[in-house]
Amino acid sequence: MEILQQKITIENSCSIIGKAKDPFSPIKEAFTNSLDAIVQRQDTGVNFIPQITLSMNFSSETDLVDKTRIKYNLLSVSICDNGLGFVSKNHERFKDLGEKSKGLNNRGTGKIQIFCRFRQIDIESVYYEDAKWKKLKATWKKNGEYSDNIINISNETDTKTCVTMSGLLNEKENDYFAKYVESIDNLKRDVLKHFLLRMWLGSKSNSQSIKIEIKVDNQEKSVFVFNKDTIPSPDKEDKIKIRTEQADIKHITSKKIKIDWLPVDPVYELSFHRFKLAASDINQNGVYLCSKNIVVEPFNFTAIKKDSEFEGYRYISCVSGELLNNSDSVNQMVEGFNFPSKKQTEKEIKEETGSLFNTENKYVFWDEIKEKIDQSLEKNYSDIQNLKENREKDIAKIAEKYGISIEIAEVSDIEFNDTEEEIIEKLFQAQARKFAKENMEIRQTYEELKSLEMQKLNPSSKDYKEKFESVSQKLMNKIPQQNKDELARYIIRRDMVVKLLELARRDELEIQREWKEKKARGEMVHEQKEAIFHDLIFRRKMKGVPNDLWILNEEFVHFDGYSDIPLEDLVINEEKLLADNVDIYAALKSVGINKETYLQQRPDIFLFPEESKCVLIEFKSPTVDLSQHTDQIARYATLIANYSRKPKQFTQFFGFLIGEEVDLINLDRSLWKKVPFGNYRIYPNRDILSIGEIETPIASLYQEMIPYSEIATRAKLRNKSFAEKLGISEEELERIQDTTDDELIKQ
Repeated sequence: MEILQQKITIENSCSIIGKAKDPFSPIKEAFTNSLDAIVQRQDTGVNFIPQITLSMNFSSETDLVDKTRIKYNLLSVSICDNGLGFVSKNHERFKDLGEKSKGLNNRGTGKIQIFCRFRQIDIESVYYEDAKWKKLKATWKKNGEYSDNIINISNETDTKTCVTMSGLLNEKENDYFAKYVESIDNLKRDVLKHFLLRMWLGSKSNSQSIKIEIKVDNQEKSVFVFNKDTIPSPDKEDKIKIRTEQADIKHITSKKIKIDWLPVDPVYELSFHRFKLAASDINQNGVYLCSKNIVVEPFNFTAIKKDSEFEGYRYISCVSGELLNNSDSVNQMVEGFNFPSKKQTEKEIKEETGSLFNTENKYVFWDEIKEKIDQSLEKNYSDIQNLKENREKDIAKIAEKYGISIEIAEVSDIEFNDTEEEIIEKLFQAQARKFAKENMEIRQTYEELKSLEMQKLNPSSKDYKEKFESVSQKLMNKIPQQNKDELARYIIRRDMVVKLLELARRDELEIQREWKEKKARGEMVHEQKEAIFHDLIFRRKMKGVPNDLWILNEEFVHFDGYSDIPLEDLVINEEKLLADNVDIYAALKSVGINKETYLQQRPDIFLFPEESKCVLIEFKSPTVDLSQHTDQIARYATLIANYSRKPKQFTQFFGFLIGEEVDLINLDRSLWKKVPFGNYRIYPNRDILSIGEIETPIASLYQEMIPYSEIATRAKLRNKSFAEKLGISEEELERIQDTTDDELIKQ
């Protein structure tokens, strides 16, 4: 049998493992290797002063677009150290792309991350092996080409290894590195962010020196050295205990199981170190999970904003320990950890019904790690002035944003380091609990009022109205302020709709002013005057969505409705409105409507309140004379009554013709009568006849002809009455309006 030796290229590896998001990742990998090489040499018992040098090498040229600007291009990154060097074992491991046997919990993906961003790696290493000093020179290219040469040398007294990465693959990432030329402080901050804990640990026991330098056109531009004097020490330290858990599965039925989690050995210990740094030395606060004492993943710390300063300081905290050093716990891109969640693990167990699950499995859950780190953060950041107060202000802002009272926020069990999503969820949970309690109290009060006080009311007594209002007020007083605020917002929204209607009627909307300006300049303008009113109340081409038909009648918002949709497409109770055999254009012709009129002037809105009833609404531009369109709704009512699907034939129609202008000379005022109170007209009853030789009434049509100004007036009165009946004062409406305005300004 032939055994195929499968090979994978560097290109394949970058695609499979994935390119780390952080452009600093290749530097972190090479720097970590240098730190590991120093540990390897220390383990041999040799006495030496550890040294690492990170060199960023740039070329300069005049920008082709902006001649006053110098453009810097990254040529190479070199990291040199005096660690153990590329002895035979290290050399062989280096050549094996995915090799991970180095120890120190090595993951074997460092070279791949380098090749994901650079085209070439060059190595020069002087090391001592087999009682001889040797020198290795090697070059490895992303296309797979590799060459090396090892020679014996003499007169050497110390090891030295330099790894150089060159040929940046993505030119867009050049700007990320070019910031280091502007100021070496930028490089200093990135080194501190990734290596602070490891550098501090190294400086505790020896005189470790880490040099960073920037070169431009092979000339040294700037240098900084991290040593025992310049590497900050932590101002807070803590130990965090992390338990291991094991599932105790109880079978309730053949398919239903209950899972209890029991603590078992081992118990892991994580170390917490907080560093207090001058704000000029670090540009962000952060909490980081570290593997091998080097930053791998940021830990979400919502209680402190990243760019905040506290009396001129910022803070970096590092969490480390053997639990986090395990290579199996870190993902292949070395940008995160793989600890499972308890919820997902329970789901997997239940999907197997517990029968195939190995009950000996032991878990360290992310839930446990997060909870214990959160507790440590709350304890170790309690000394920062105003942090707690600022946190409370942030929670109050979130509560206000979602219309939740401060009182509810104070009892919502929000933890110190909860995310915004977790805060919102807990706020609504607390609100629900409070509402449930208040609703029970309201119900209890209502029952007491009904059984005791309402029975005493006598509608014929002189003081009936006063007593009724007194009883009613007792119940109104039990409505929570939260509910009143929501109702106030609803009323304010309705007022906004009315104001928009009035602005549109007076041609004062911005789009209407644009039309006027274009016409004044002699431009061709397609003014959609009618469409503005249509969309304001019930957006065109929509079905059953939330609308503002309350502006005509409060009940209309509850009916099945269609806006600007052809008659032949209307569906009522999952059946087409019109019969299957209806030829729509022949039907239109039979009621006196031609095809062009149908396509441009069919009724704007159809509502179906109940069996056999239909409401038709037609909007016209404020400049259109409504007296010229008094037959339009009647014609469509006739079509529906004659061609609808039986036995669901319609017998009652209600029509609303809405505009602003009416030429009374052309209007048959014997049919269209003005109402005694109000500025609109009604046609109380018009017979809808059958189509055929025998014309008999088969339905009736009630119609109203209403100006937009009258609709606005009626809506205002309804809103005012609505607010008064709910006991919402003008002051409360103004307060909520001010809050809403503030939120809009912030947005």
